[in-house]
Amino acid sequence: MRTTARRERERENTRTLIVEAARDLVSEHGLDALSMRMIAERIEYSPATIYLYFRDKEELLREVVKEGFERMRESVARELTALGETANAADQYGAMGLAYARFALEHPAYFRVMFELPRVARLDTPCRVAGAGAGLESAVEMVRRAAEAGLIGTRDARRTALIGWGLIHGLTSLYLSGHLTGEVGSREDFLALVGEALRTIDEGWKPGSREA
Repeated sequence: MRTTARRERERENTRTLIVEAARDLVSEHGLDALSMRMIAERIEYSPATIYLYFRDKEELLREVVKEGFERMRESVARELTALGETANAADQYGAMGLAYARFALEHPAYFRVMFELPRVARLDTPCRVAGAGAGLESAVEMVRRAAEAGLIGTRDARRTALIGWGLIHGLTSLYLSGHLTGEVGSREDFLALVGEALRTIDEGWKPGSREA
């Protein structure tokens, strides 16, 4: 029994090692440069070993994206827990935006694979489509509930959520690519900038403001 459990742990550890190697290689060299042989060389296994865990490169990339969204979901969950159960939907939406930026800072390689590589973005993974509690549909639901509570003035929750996502994603991508060097001195400064952006759009969405 112990031997079976140990083998299962070893198998799971190897699978994780493969996924993380693929993530790093895509982030470093681009999607087209990725191959099973490169992954095998990175983790010092034979290419045949990789195929014991993944049928092909597409299946492996799906797993990388899935793992990234799972980690993002965990980041959002932590942020919402810290916010507290009594927080309103508008504050929860803001916390989700902050968690998005924080996730990107903590896992830049996952962020790049998930959002900055066009071909990977088209992979039909359940996590990508459903958002795993951290994607567009969750944001739309928060905006909808905030609008119903009179906290946000909007006629189109999806369009409003898209605008908010675009703003936070844009700032995050600019920061990670180094374009904000000189403007933002540290991670803490960047997260403060994201918080300011969230407060700005919150003010713009207040009932009575121009509706999004």
